[in-house]
Amino acid sequence: MANSDSEIRLRSSARTSIGQVRENNEDTVQLWAEDQYVLAVVADGMGGAVAGEEASRIAVEAVQQEMTSPGNRETLPALNDDLLIDKLCESIRSANLNIVRRAAANPELRGMGTTITLAMVRSTNAIVAHVGDSRAYLVDSTSRRITQITADHTFVEALVAAGHLTPDQASEHPMRNVLYRALGQHEDVDVDIYEAHLRAGDRLVLCSDGLTRHVRPAEITAIVAEAVHPDIASEELIALANERGGEDNVSVIVVALDGEPPAADEVDTDVIFTDGDTVKLQDPRIATAVAQAIRDAGLDPDKTLNVNNALDQVDCCAERSGGLGAEGRDTFNWKN
Repeated sequence: MANSDSEIRLRSSARTSIGQVRENNEDTVQLWAEDQYVLAVVADGMGGAVAGEEASRIAVEAVQQEMTSPGNRETLPALNDDLLIDKLCESIRSANLNIVRRAAANPELRGMGTTITLAMVRSTNAIVAHVGDSRAYLVDSTSRRITQITADHTFVEALVAAGHLTPDQASEHPMRNVLYRALGQHEDVDVDIYEAHLRAGDRLVLCSDGLTRHVRPAEITAIVAEAVHPDIASEELIALANERGGEDNVSVIVVALDGEPPAADEVDTDVIFTDGDTVKLQDPRIATAVAQAIRDAGLDPDKTLNVNNALDQVDCCAERSGGLGAEGRDTFNWKN
């Protein structure tokens, strides 16, 4: 078929800018692009001047050593997902330990840290390892929809997840950039893992918060979906952030999956669940829709939770309320 994995071609671009205000660039980005995969990382350092730069540089160097050193680069395409996840997590843990030890040995670097968002794309599968508030987005160029794959490790985002703040309130909160998890804080670090099944025409975007401070998700979608090459998309995104003030360093990586998008009749539109089913939502489009619906329903215990994701693939719920609906789909009630 035209959209088979073997006919997917990966194109990518990485770009970083000091911005319009900062005197140095604490972001570090790196891209390793091969015929069979793309490995991409964005690290946004903190700690001021040299410390932030050093932390993000150490993080990316650790990834390079763990993932792309001789002997590793050749084996990456053949690793199964579990082994690849282990390797991604190990590279981030090594980065974290290197930063902690470097800061302990150099008083002038104490307090340094960095975010890290690390993505491995192999054909139509992506695995993202993440700590901090840099982000990974999935852009569906056909439907012009964008999904934030990663969750920010900020105190404000935790309040949003708990229903205490709305996303709009969070975007203006004075503590919106205060992290509760980053590399360099402790010798051990928890790494979030996200898995996504991509399709021809999709775009994966990694970025530091210097971009999202000035450019809204809908604008990211428009630029990335319309650009004929990832180089153009990354350049235009950074230019827009700088045009609007460039208050922070700005880093962007865009990975494009070129190929023939699936025909409408080739996409499954229904999923059947039975009592007791446990479903792992690997597609972030579905997972985000479910998470948002649960969050909304949690504010109103009597509200019926009906989830219909952006691709019209799933209409599901938390607890069956009885029978099939008028359209032959189950409905469920949400309970706190």
